[in-house]
Amino acid sequence: MSAIAAEWIKLRTLRSTWWALGVGVFVALALTVLGASTVIARWDPGRTGDQAAMGVVVAVYVGVVLAQLPFGMMGAMTISGEYTSGMIDATLVATPSRGRVLVAKAVVLSGAAVAGSLLIAIPGYVYGRFLAAEFHPSLLPAGAWTVIAGGTLMIVVATLLGLSLGVILRNGAVATAALVTIVLVLPFSGLVLPGGEWVNRFLPGYPALQLIEQLPAIMPTWAAFTVLAGWAVVPLLAAWRRE
Repeated sequence: MSAIAAEWIKLRTLRSTWWALGVGVFVALALTVLGASTVIARWDPGRTGDQAAMGVVVAVYVGVVLAQLPFGMMGAMTISGEYTSGMIDATLVATPSRGRVLVAKAVVLSGAAVAGSLLIAIPGYVYGRFLAAEFHPSLLPAGAWTVIAGGTLMIVVATLLGLSLGVILRNGAVATAALVTIVLVLPFSGLVLPGGEWVNRFLPGYPALQLIEQLPAIMPTWAAFTVLAGWAVVPLLAAWRRE
């Protein structure tokens, strides 16, 4: 617990943390407001309360897609900055186990990612329900929980992937470039390249977008969750070995 407390103190005292959180939340909320306003205005008057509620939840998590990058950058900068400044030496004096330090950072960053996703989702959901009031949306239909879990996991995975890349590459700019390539470039390239659908099954982007119902399903829901979670676990294991 002492390692986690120390990492929390370091994370919240970094200006880059608040910039990443602020930019991620602001951009995501702006896109949510724009998307919800546009989509809800086009709804068929015959939409049921459950359909309206589901539509609101899906509209909310459109904005979360863009929040991946600022949160992933936060994860990368958290560790790469320590290597650049030499602070990692002081960290390892206080906590000699590199693996313990990595786990503590992962726990703290996961908590920050979940908190950030809630800062996006809750205001977005309230706003969406306000716009959709004439449809009398229900509270949360059963299918909404898959979207909520998928959207939250997407943010956590991007954050932890950034952390892992920061450890492996030891350079914030290079780690960020690798993150953008993995999260955005490769999945969207796969949509237009021959055989890209099969490649996308093993990348984090498409499974995440499937879970938040932004792209058609190409795999079972459990498989999408497994692939997405794997992009947090496997890179962390690789970073552990690098440490």
